[in-house]
Amino acid sequence: MITTVTLNPAIDRAYVINDFKPNKKYHIHVDDVKITAGGKGLNVARVTSILGEKVNATGFLGGYSGKFIEEELEKLDIYTSFVQINESSRIFTAIVDPLNNTETIVAEKGPVVTKKELNAFVKEFIKILKYSEIIVAAGSVPKGLPKTIYGDMVKIAKDNNVRMIIDVRGNYLEEAIKAKPFMIKPNLEELEELVGYKLDSDYKIIFECKHICKQGIDVVGISLGDEGAIFVTKEGAYKVCAPKAAAINSVGCGDAFVAGFAVSIYRENNLEEAFKMAVAAGTANVIEDRIGYVNLEWVEKFYKEIKVMRLE
Repeated sequence: MITTVTLNPAIDRAYVINDFKPNKKYHIHVDDVKITAGGKGLNVARVTSILGEKVNATGFLGGYSGKFIEEELEKLDIYTSFVQINESSRIFTAIVDPLNNTETIVAEKGPVVTKKELNAFVKEFIKILKYSEIIVAAGSVPKGLPKTIYGDMVKIAKDNNVRMIIDVRGNYLEEAIKAKPFMIKPNLEELEELVGYKLDSDYKIIFECKHICKQGIDVVGISLGDEGAIFVTKEGAYKVCAPKAAAINSVGCGDAFVAGFAVSIYRENNLEEAFKMAVAAGTANVIEDRIGYVNLEWVEKFYKEIKVMRLE
């Protein structure tokens, strides 16, 4: 089974309002509101399930919003093993104005996790290692958790011969790399943040990714939006171009990308096949108006169109 870890899930609520202005009263129709269980790890879980694999979702949940998130996942036949916390899971609200092409974001700070709740999660994490072959941990971190939280998970997973894929940024990514996960997947901006300078060529991207691989990472996957992705392993570097697609929504594409890769590795495909599946799933997300969602037929179509180029 594949398990996803979402430490800071949220209810994602989007209101669609044409020509939105402050200090006005709006009556919203049901069709103009989209409410989903959000968070990078949950997006990975949804796409993994759509791709046909059993998936378990874990992390922290609390309050009414946490209950809603868990119920939404169970509707999709996603197993859940969240640790319940005292404070409520956050709500993330977006006001989308298609007329002016703007998006206004109201993001709650989210809960504070206590030491007791963290200890309960560690116990749960150790338990899920018994039935998880791949673990994907992704997304932001609530207050109360150490900056080493992702690295700590990687260490525990490696001690139990379970591969981990990490999709985080900043200090959390730096600490995770020290623990040597199987794969990391920053986007270009996150990689630049990590290395401290602008990477304006494939050569520079590959150079930095090689340096990361030398630290003990098996795969570094850099998502490049509509340009596809660059993958670097200890054996070489690969460029995967994304197929042409009419973009509707870019949010969640990186999560679909990770899900595609994880599913392919879980099925014991080789790395080049996993690279193709990652880009196919990420591209399939971009043509949907839902976050962290793909149509299986489109994934299969894009997969057949994708070619992997060995760069060196």
